[in-house]
Amino acid sequence: MRLPPWLLALLLVAPCPAWDTLPHQRITRAALETLPKAQLRRLGSEAAPLIEIYCIFPDRYEEMQRYGFVRNSPGPRTAAEIQPYCVRPDGQPIHGATGDRETDAKSLVYLFERIRTNLSANRPGEVARYAGVLAHFIEDSLSPPHAVDADRLAEMTPVPAQMARVNIHAVIERSIPEFTMVERAPRVLAGRQAQVADTVLAQCESGAAQNRRDLSAMVNAAALHDERTLDPYRLRAGRKAAEILADALFTLFQAGSVVR
Repeated sequence: MRLPPWLLALLLVAPCPAWDTLPHQRITRAALETLPKAQLRRLGSEAAPLIEIYCIFPDRYEEMQRYGFVRNSPGPRTAAEIQPYCVRPDGQPIHGATGDRETDAKSLVYLFERIRTNLSANRPGEVARYAGVLAHFIEDSLSPPHAVDADRLAEMTPVPAQMARVNIHAVIERSIPEFTMVERAPRVLAGRQAQVADTVLAQCESGAAQNRRDLSAMVNAAALHDERTLDPYRLRAGRKAAEILADALFTLFQAGSVVR
């Protein structure tokens, strides 16, 4: 989706969003494809909008809440209708990892509780919406430019790219090759909800650390608009996010799971 110039200008001075819409959808689809058919049947017809719409909820919430921008594509028309999924009852937004372990763990536990409660009540639409926000949280946490802060990313940007006003952040995140993980079996994450949240966060941090080690190469490739060099890094980050998401969802869906 191409944003209007006035919104783009606002975004350039605001905290940067992470993966664009298509990468979010591809990562979410790859994760869902690994789940057993019995689990997917519990989502029913809600699996498709989870991939196409719900995994973008945090971005759409921010666009509407902060800028009053409503996309033309199918999905929510007001921030209020998706606020319960994107904002905790205490007012903390849920978007991606904040760097504060306690805050992030509470956000994950909030999503886990809502997913499990709605699974028990056989409300697939609600399950899918909260799962979409969980997907977004994990995916944004593995977005390569988010491995460092905005100032550090600017320092890493080659001078010619700075002079040409190349948005390195956007170039890296705007696409990801389509991929599948159908050969991978999802795994149960052991422990209670808080322990599972800690495991998910640890895996996100590990993936972010790998992104940070390779970010200089990514920045240089983005400065040259070298998509061929960027794609393997994007793919690695996206696959890692899909693996973490698949394991988290598999654990939540498992009958008799140890998560309580």
